[in-house]
Amino acid sequence: MRVKAFWPVIILVCGILATSSLQLSSQNQSAPKPEGTKSAAKATALPQIWKSTTTNNEYRVKIDGDRLTAEWSNVPPEAAKQGAYIRSECRHSGSRWVGTSRILLACLLPDGKTKMCPMLLRFEVDFVSSDRITGGGEILRDFDCGSCEVRKTGWGPFSWVPKR
Repeated sequence: MRVKAFWPVIILVCGILATSSLQLSSQNQSAPKPEGTKSAAKATALPQIWKSTTTNNEYRVKIDGDRLTAEWSNVPPEAAKQGAYIRSECRHSGSRWVGTSRILLACLLPDGKTKMCPMLLRFEVDFVSSDRITGGGEILRDFDCGSCEVRKTGWGPFSWVPKR
């Protein structure tokens, strides 16, 4: 069963999942340095809360050594009551960060009820500066709400800016 009402969730997931390939830039345009260098220390001083330019969702982003994490921080109250979350984690790999997002979101069933569906999708961050984080992530193309089965995915870009 394909559920068209799931598209808002797809857009939401796209916003975060496109976050895993990270290339340190902005003031320092050189290639990212290994953990423990001055560039890695600069990256950890970035703003903590970032806002998606496509979904308006906000994410708490942390960089600790070779690990980047992002967690959905402005979960709507009704979704929070149901336990909804998006938690992403990735590791430094070459000039970017590569990882996955663990997701639990409500899916609207044809009878009007909702079902909480867990997902694990890939994401990458390819650029990080003090004013922008960009990348790409796996987005849902075909999803079965009844079984919470991801049948087909695609790839979509994202862009986050610091929350003002």
